[in-house]
Amino acid sequence: MDSEIIYSLGGIVIFILIIILTLRSTPPSEIQTKEQKRQEIINEYRQQLRSALDALEDDEEAMVAKKSELLKKFSNELSMNIFFDKEEIRDIIQNLSRD
Repeated sequence: MDSEIIYSLGGIVIFILIIILTLRSTPPSEIQTKEQKRQEIINEYRQQLRSALDALEDDEEAMVAKKSELLKKFSNELSMNIFFDKEEIRDIIQNLSRD
């Protein structure tokens, strides 16, 4: 009987500590809008593309192959993203291919 009370009190104390820690945690300071998140994703892809192609500056064939590979990868990732529809994905990939 005594052990049941001790376990119950211990569980209640742990539960209260979890609630206190949850309530004291700070919320995110800045929430991104949909447009900001979309632009961040595009900029990350642009940066990845540039860094990959800068390493292959001397070899034109390798640059074309790497660019094609990355654009396919980006297209697949964007198609699974909720922020973009098919038309936007096509426009983004075309813009990235021109860079």
